[in-house]
Amino acid sequence: MASKGFIDHITVASYDDYKALAANIKNARKLRGYSQREIASCCGMSFTTYQAIEKASLTVSFGAVLAALGFLELSAELQKVAAIENDRVGRQRMLIKLGLEDDYDFS
Repeated sequence: MASKGFIDHITVASYDDYKALAANIKNARKLRGYSQREIASCCGMSFTTYQAIEKASLTVSFGAVLAALGFLELSAELQKVAAIENDRVGRQRMLIKLGLEDDYDFS
């Protein structure tokens, strides 16, 4: 079977998170009273691209998702996604590199 590039490297947990994000975008759109066509038009994307966002399609660009989040005023928390204070694995690896892993509880 041929490789699908990055899609082959998406974990089940990551995809579940993306599906939850897509559901949140859909719910936010409905709560605000917008149709999919209205959001697509306001964000400068095709209707099918916006539909793909709500379906958690893995082929939708991150830029399209950002446009939808921004329009719905949901992008404020994105800075926290990969912030070092939330990166337990990164901090753990850094401390191991520095030889300080015995000084910290990683549980």
